[in-house]
Amino acid sequence: MKLGNKIKAKPRKTVIEENRILGPTWSIERDEDQYIYEYLSGELTGGIKRHPFTKEDFEAVKKGDMTDYDLLLKYSLS
Repeated sequence: MKLGNKIKAKPRKTVIEENRILGPTWSIERDEDQYIYEYLSGELTGGIKRHPFTKEDFEAVKKGDMTDYDLLLKYSLS
């Protein structure tokens, strides 16, 4: 590698399955009769947080009408 060459990061893909959506640092999974949004928190010590939400939100993310960031804002998550 020569100094001064630019390194381009490859975009991470989101995997959409029937009952699960897997993002780079988050996931949404159907657990019996509820949907769980699991994500890496932005807290100082970090960690994984879990938050239940609606089927409508799951379907909106699945269709691309809503992003994981939209869920964070809608439910005031950090």
